[in-house]
Amino acid sequence: MSPSRRQATAAGAAALGLVLAIAGCSSDQGGPGPTQTVETFLHAIGSRDPDAACAQVSTGGKPLAGTALEQCRVGLQKVLADVQDPGDLEKLKAARVTGATVDRDKATIVAAQIVDVPDGYQNDIDLLRLDGRWYIDSKSDQTP
Repeated sequence: MSPSRRQATAAGAAALGLVLAIAGCSSDQGGPGPTQTVETFLHAIGSRDPDAACAQVSTGGKPLAGTALEQCRVGLQKVLADVQDPGDLEKLKAARVTGATVDRDKATIVAAQIVDVPDGYQNDIDLLRLDGRWYIDSKSDQTP
């Protein structure tokens, strides 16, 4: 892997962590669960759709809105502008999540459960169910 590609991959992975740090979607009636929420997030990034990606994120126990939503969008737009290998985006569009540990309204997906993604895009991800929908929980203490 060339140094510029390593830097772009590292920047993309760091930005993904940043989006998760700064910053849907299931119902109790069998709607999408935590794995689908994370897949939707990754597929949206791969499709260069920051609005759809940010719609999967919560902060402070609420879905992103206002300034936090705008920060998420702007952050992802910057990340997407820096992607140098279109193959990375194609991989994100095909990302799969193989499982999650669910405890009532909280879930965790560990990095190893995120597959078919470019190097550096696997992170542990916490999720919350809010009003019957799953969201990636962006905590200010979460590190990439």
